[in-house]
Amino acid sequence: MNATYLAFAAAVALLIASPGPVVALVVADARRVWPLWTILGGVLSAQVLMLAALLAIYLALDLEPVILEWGQVLGGLYLIWLGADGLCGGGSEYGRPRKSHAHHFWRAMAVGLSNPKDILFFLAFLPGFILPGQPFAPQALALIAIWAVIDLSVLLAYSLLSRRLTGTGLLQRLLDVLPSYFLVGLGLTSCCLGVLRMLQ
Repeated sequence: MNATYLAFAAAVALLIASPGPVVALVVADARRVWPLWTILGGVLSAQVLMLAALLAIYLALDLEPVILEWGQVLGGLYLIWLGADGLCGGGSEYGRPRKSHAHHFWRAMAVGLSNPKDILFFLAFLPGFILPGQPFAPQALALIAIWAVIDLSVLLAYSLLSRRLTGTGLLQRLLDVLPSYFLVGLGLTSCCLGVLRMLQ
């Protein structure tokens, strides 16, 4: 069982380290403030999706594909709006009151939950690490805890790196716009994939 958890931890570290929309938010927020609430919102959103997938595995539920496809399109539209808002100056802190911790937390939660296709990823990924002969609940709790610790560690590392690289000149300008372009790109990809799946 320990080997299974070590393999799960290694796979999770590789998966989470690849940049996604929550990472883009953490990098963007780390330029201005310590992004603890953004990180917590991102980690909690992954936990919610993981719990939903584990519940579906436990109950052997069939998820209606059209619901997930519409969710993917709507989530993509939200990411496009968030990225465009950042590019148009909506994300700028200058001359505006500082956003509350709750704003950063709920925005990260919304971004993390904006792609319900992650539930399908978890449904495909998690069963390989659940041993059929063992009680389900302790295994599920262990997988959730491992994911949370690694998710938190990776997002903290990204925020520290972003704060360290923040300075003046070209690098600062790139860090100002790249996360927003990344969110727009992810949103467009999500919308296109959702629409294509609905048309099939």
